Amino acid sequence: MTLEIKDIQAALKESTNEIKNAQSTMAAEVKTNGEATAETKAALILAKEKQQELGNAFNEMDKKLIALELESKRLRENAPKQSKSAGELFVESELFTDLKSSNRGLDRMHVVEKKDITSGAASAGALVDTFRDPTVYRNPNRPLRIRDLIPSIPSPTGAAEFMRQLAFTNNAGAQSAEFAAKGQSNITWELVQVPAATIAHWVPASRQVLSDAPMLRNLIDVDLDYGLQLESDVQLLSGTGTGGDMTGLLVDTDIPTVGEITIGTALADVPAAMINHIRSAVTTCQNSEYYNMTGVVLNPTDWERLETAKATDGHYLMIQFPANGADEQIWRMPVIVTNAMPVNTFLLGDWTMGAKIYDKESVEIRVSESHADYFVKNGVAILAEERYTLGVQRPLAFCKGSFVVAT
Repeated sequence: MTLEIKDIQAALKESTNEIKNAQSTMAAEVKTNGEATAETKAALILAKEKQQELGNAFNEMDKKLIALELESKRLRENAPKQSKSAGELFVESELFTDLKSSNRGLDRMHVVEKKDITSGAASAGALVDTFRDPTVYRNPNRPLRIRDLIPSIPSPTGAAEFMRQLAFTNNAGAQSAEFAAKGQSNITWELVQVPAATIAHWVPASRQVLSDAPMLRNLIDVDLDYGLQLESDVQLLSGTGTGGDMTGLLVDTDIPTVGEITIGTALADVPAAMINHIRSAVTTCQNSEYYNMTGVVLNPTDWERLETAKATDGHYLMIQFPANGADEQIWRMPVIVTNAMPVNTFLLGDWTMGAKIYDKESVEIRVSESHADYFVKNGVAILAEERYTLGVQRPLAFCKGSFVVAT
């Protein structure tokens, strides 16, 4: 494309010279004969037309180049950025390089006990071989989607304040007559302050592990970072609000509940009653004007009971609920299955409207050999922690319930 532009520019220069020559010839003929010949006039007109065509072609080519440049810039800006895991960021950091290559350690540590990692045969002996299979055998990780349901924003302080909407009385209506009083609606608000919770744990490791960057990275990703995510599920659902815990959604007394399943329901009818009970909770949210149900959280045992429940004729009750045969759904809601949800309990709602996570500190990795007698034992402590808290602005956007039959 650059060559074509150069060709057009050369042709434009040549055309300009032709016009100048024709104009010079015309001026000489007019001076000598009183007028230019028809041939010279035709040559000048032809040269000007040629220059006009070349100018138009150059402008079109220039527009295409500008458009191409803008599109290329847009693609670069919108290209998905490959985010790195906490482990990858750590092993590429100056901290790791310094600790790996020098004899000095760091002076930070925290406490949560796990089995020691050493180079012994019963522990991490395979990690220090001269050659190692780079394959990482991960634990069967459960889907962690509780936090994914809730929008988050950075928090500059260790505590967050927000306004909680406790009630909304809508008295909007038509004005009965001119100068007549209009309806007054009422909204009940409450100022709430929640401190950031620190979620952390650490594992002991031998210094030899630090020489194996791939294994260290996966130790961080698989065990430490994933452990934080496991506890995040528990905190967001069942945090007690005491002893450094968040106040979880199940503990929040302002969130409505549909209670237990109707008394007298026969055991064989419980799965069908569970399905109806979930639908009743949806109606509870809708009665408070929240219609976009973005997820229902269930324990794996309860989800199994629903998926395997059969009617008297043998067909599965849940076969009509999954959408497109892909994602797990019930009543057109995504199902989030997690062991952090207690058995016989469920929670659903408009998660995007009802709550927010305030992030104080993202996941941070620290290493120290100053813990206990680790320095003389060639040991290190690897710590992972993060700080954030949960704010429930609109508790009426949620509803919880129990699958226990009332007595």
